[in-house]
Amino acid sequence: MKNAWLVFIESNTSGTGRLFVKAAREHGYQPVMLTERPERYAFLEQDSVPYRKCNTASSTEIESVLQELVREAPFAGIYSSSEYFIETAAVFATGHGLPGADPEALRACRNKYIQRQHLQRAGLHTPAFQRVASTDEARQALKKIPLPVILKPTMGSGSVGVRLCCTVAEAVEHVAALLQRTINERGMPVPSEALIEEYLVGPEYSVETFGEAALGITRKHVSAEPFFVELGHDFPTDLPPAIKENIISVAQQGLRALGLRWGPAHVEMRLTAHGPAIVEINPRLAGGFIPEIMRLAFGIDIIHETVRLVVGENTEIRPRRDGHASIRFLTPSRNGIITAIKGMRKLQR
Repeated sequence: MKNAWLVFIESNTSGTGRLFVKAAREHGYQPVMLTERPERYAFLEQDSVPYRKCNTASSTEIESVLQELVREAPFAGIYSSSEYFIETAAVFATGHGLPGADPEALRACRNKYIQRQHLQRAGLHTPAFQRVASTDEARQALKKIPLPVILKPTMGSGSVGVRLCCTVAEAVEHVAALLQRTINERGMPVPSEALIEEYLVGPEYSVETFGEAALGITRKHVSAEPFFVELGHDFPTDLPPAIKENIISVAQQGLRALGLRWGPAHVEMRLTAHGPAIVEINPRLAGGFIPEIMRLAFGIDIIHETVRLVVGENTEIRPRRDGHASIRFLTPSRNGIITAIKGMRKLQR
């Protein structure tokens, strides 16, 4: 069905959303984005990408727009590169008889408390954890979970709201702040609850998977405590074979525990003194341009392969070369306003 619509419901904002649109066109499909705020994505205008403005938090509005689109051309696939909308995209792909992940598996994975329950029931190394809906519940939980603790929203992405707390007072204060949030950074409603977790100590890695296959392990570099902003990635990491096998095995067990068997996933973990422990399973492509350094290192264009999967074509996930690639994100040493960026020509030489 070349020239059919490949529908994207919103997009991530870190670069791969634009690459998905480019890949769709290269495969002969017509990309179209459903978005509430088209101005969020500069590439829509820059690349002349058609879009339909609608309330993407409303299933009724999305279906109405889809009915308008299908009168113009058939659908090849429905997908989202944004973690906030992957479940929505999967629901509509399933409803229109198109390939996609299991919406129930995505729903369980996206709620970090429910995800923890699944991993614990599967017998995987899991930190102590508890969901709380008040500061009183937080104080009670902190009597059972040793300090320091990680506090995070039960629903979220990109480490937003994630913080290491070293005292009860600090933890209670952050819980109060999280409970005050009624919408996330995309304007979507969020539950009034937080997750308290035992802090996992050890270097951080992630396993990049496609279906049930592990493509490689990324070494992750994060900012200093108490925040965990990703500042860089190395792919693939250099680790002894036995440790690599153990990390991959834990990641695959986690995916099976959640019923995630379709498409890309990004499994974050820490290598603790007791072995690999899953931090989070993200049922989507990695962010932070990890797909790009995978392409540079192995020659695997995971974005193109995901497009093939979304439209029901055969995928070919195999390394075409054996290399390494890294990326680093520059951060300022102090607060301020960027007025100019110099030296780009030298960097491009």
